[in-house]
Amino acid sequence: MKGPVFLTGFMGTGKTKIGRLLAQRLGRVFVDTDHLIEERAGLSIPQIFATQGEAQFRQLEYQCLAEAAARPEAVIALGGGAIAQERNWAVLGLAGGVVVCLQASVDTILERVGRKEDRPLLAGLSPQEKRSKVERLLAERAPFYNRADIQFHTSDEADPETTANRLAQTLEQWHADHSPSP
Repeated sequence: MKGPVFLTGFMGTGKTKIGRLLAQRLGRVFVDTDHLIEERAGLSIPQIFATQGEAQFRQLEYQCLAEAAARPEAVIALGGGAIAQERNWAVLGLAGGVVVCLQASVDTILERVGRKEDRPLLAGLSPQEKRSKVERLLAERAPFYNRADIQFHTSDEADPETTANRLAQTLEQWHADHSPSP
């Protein structure tokens, strides 16, 4: 496989957990753009949102995505809203590789993100408000998520290792189908 593997999708779809396992499976390095953002800012993502705002976060996200995309041997987890920025799609296009959108049901997302209170876009919301916000954001981002090369559903029925192995097989097949014939 040539070029980076970009993992996109909504929060709670498994980009970090599956990404780490996928990178191991493929013998690649794992890069989480949210981690790069926190390192660069010296703040957690909730702190960036609270003190500097979403616009500053998106600027840092763009810079860190461009840095990560320069690593063709990487599996790169993007933040859930990164692909809603057209300039980020330009970075992905220049890097080559493949974009995989990890998907999960609203119930699965809510169950996964409910385990921690570190999601700035859902902070301080009641359970019903969280559901409404997740549904609205998923609908808003759907046109961007649908641009991914591969749509891949994650669920609680399969453990992360099994999911990563299935995704590796899907990627191998995608590359075989999209490689030029000799």
